[in-house]
Amino acid sequence: MATFGQTLEQCKKVIDSGFVAMDKGDYSVALEYLTKAQIAAEKNNWHQQQFEIKNNIGIIYYNLSDYGEALNYYLEAYTVAIKHLDPIREMAVLNNIGGMYAMEKKFVKAKEYYLKAYNTAKEEKDAIKVSLYAINMARAENRLDNPKGAKKYIEEALEILADHKESTVLNIQAEATFAEYLLLEGELGQAKTILLKLYTKTKRVREKEYNMTILNHLAHIYSLEGNTDKSIFYLRLALQDCRDLDMKANLLNELSLAYVKKNDYKNALEAKNEMVKTRDSVAKLNNEKLYENNKVKFEIQNYKNDLNSQLEKSSNERKIFISAIVIFMVLLFFVYRMFRNRAIKQEQKKIIAEREQKIIALELEKEKNENLLLEKHVKEIENEALLEQETLKNEIEQKNRKLSSKALYLSGRNEMIEEIVNSLSELPDVSQNLKLKTHIKSLKEHLKTDSEWDNFIVHFEEVNQGLLSTLKEKHPNLSSNDIRFICYVYMNLSLKEIGTIFNITQEACRKRKERIFRKMQIDKDISFYEYLSRLA
Repeated sequence: MATFGQTLEQCKKVIDSGFVAMDKGDYSVALEYLTKAQIAAEKNNWHQQQFEIKNNIGIIYYNLSDYGEALNYYLEAYTVAIKHLDPIREMAVLNNIGGMYAMEKKFVKAKEYYLKAYNTAKEEKDAIKVSLYAINMARAENRLDNPKGAKKYIEEALEILADHKESTVLNIQAEATFAEYLLLEGELGQAKTILLKLYTKTKRVREKEYNMTILNHLAHIYSLEGNTDKSIFYLRLALQDCRDLDMKANLLNELSLAYVKKNDYKNALEAKNEMVKTRDSVAKLNNEKLYENNKVKFEIQNYKNDLNSQLEKSSNERKIFISAIVIFMVLLFFVYRMFRNRAIKQEQKKIIAEREQKIIALELEKEKNENLLLEKHVKEIENEALLEQETLKNEIEQKNRKLSSKALYLSGRNEMIEEIVNSLSELPDVSQNLKLKTHIKSLKEHLKTDSEWDNFIVHFEEVNQGLLSTLKEKHPNLSSNDIRFICYVYMNLSLKEIGTIFNITQEACRKRKERIFRKMQIDKDISFYEYLSRLA
């Protein structure tokens, strides 16, 4: 790799090496190249290279699921683009930020950045970019259950793309988003027609990413129409090519619910068990990715520390060299004057001056070595503390993921057992058998006990020490159900997953969250999870 003081061409070569490593998935090496190039670009005010480096480092951290770090670099890239570059680069990084918030399911924030990118594309009169950002806006509105807001954007995108048939992927995205809008509006027949055509098209162009979404929507439509067999067929079809573990887990959950509708409890349980295994795999994969991310950050931090040490060492050496020259010149001047005035004493003073110079050099060398040793020791202590902190954080997050998986599993199991018990209760033979009815009633009462919740609270307190006591102290008006709901939010479960645990709809779950928000008197601009993290 190039050294410090490199030329623009050398800097570009280092950036290209980083991009090659990035394409191979070797993010540690990619970050090392890009970090070194970043130092040179900032030193020489190469704004184009600064933007490319910061934007791509943001993409690396996005791929490592470190969204906080990714956001920092995206915002830095956006600042460079606004101050020194053109709107095209502003649009690109704004869209990246929106995509990142969408991945975190923060669709309000995603919409904010998509809208900025959309307005910029409008000002630049870039039709293709306008259609892309309009699709993203419509998608975000759909996720926020606001089809009316999505309508104008998706219609605009379809109108633009009607004149750009060569943009195959964008056309697929637009039509899929339009079908999603129709589905939210209750236009099942029209949505189904579009999705069936799209399924044929995506098979032909091998766009499997959109294939999964299309098949899932088709399964949902047939379920709403009461055609459970067709719904199961499309869910199984989607599972055949599904590589995304999160999506696979959702598909398996939908498949389990579909089998329950058919009273096929054997297949329903199999799908449910497969879903739990898949979620465990997701947790394991996320943990491995988090470990790799922390490892990369640790290595890059060490690399930056080494670079800073080298720079500081070079700077100190230059200062010492200049100081030695100045001292030498002063001494030489006095020796010259003394030689003129007192030839005999000149030799003696010269010897004294040389000895003093050696002493000063030795003392400076000793002081420099002591400072270097002290700095090295301090850095080692800081790195050990950082590593220990990250390890503890990983352990807590891993235990919370295990708790959330267990909670979802227990909820799903109890829900399944309750559905089976209800089905048995409706059978004529059972309803006439008093002894069986008594046993079934006892089983139902057992399902409603809170023993599992008590065990869950004990484990939750062990993992997140002090959170519940702080929460009760600060908000004594919270009920036990409120605290239970808050625990699941803190474990980063989605509203859909929490709704499954409480056996309520996602909309009811959202209203409960808003009620608790008001009850706790939390500012609307603050994220619920962020507020709980502060308490912890």
